[in-house]
Amino acid sequence: MPGFDAPSRCSCGSPIEFRWFGYPTAEAGLDLDTATDAFITSISPEGRVWNPYALRMVRAEFRDRIKTAARGELEPVDEVKPVDIRNPPPLYEIRWQGIHVTDQIDGQLHHTTALVRMYHSEPASIPEYFVGHHVHEKLVDVDDISGTQQAEIEIAKRFFDSGESSNWGIVRNDSAV
Repeated sequence: MPGFDAPSRCSCGSPIEFRWFGYPTAEAGLDLDTATDAFITSISPEGRVWNPYALRMVRAEFRDRIKTAARGELEPVDEVKPVDIRNPPPLYEIRWQGIHVTDQIDGQLHHTTALVRMYHSEPASIPEYFVGHHVHEKLVDVDDISGTQQAEIEIAKRFFDSGESSNWGIVRNDSAV
């Protein structure tokens, strides 16, 4: 796909807008709130224990990373990178590497870190946006890490495909044309 070898808009130093076009659906103006809720849901499986302070910190980390992306200030590869550039649509992942979590397993508390990925697109038709589609905790204690993550990427691709015809729910006021 021409131009896809370019870095993410989220790391190019220019401001862009964030749109959430995934599950759940974001009402106008609530894109960041909706994406944050999807993020928290993705890292709150059964058995995960949150203290209120830690949960507030994790929410803030997510929101700060998205705001940094909207300023175009993410660090390539460490914070944002392309996903499978051989297979359209062009998707990127925004990465969180060390989210501190506590799991309760057999009555015992286990402290560990979680990896999180949010897949987004940067459609050519809306160059002033990046569009979040899916967020998930990357599981590394499974037999097929790559296959498990590919299934998550497929979810993002389905949201991309379903939003393409509707311009991802973005309403423009181009009355000056």
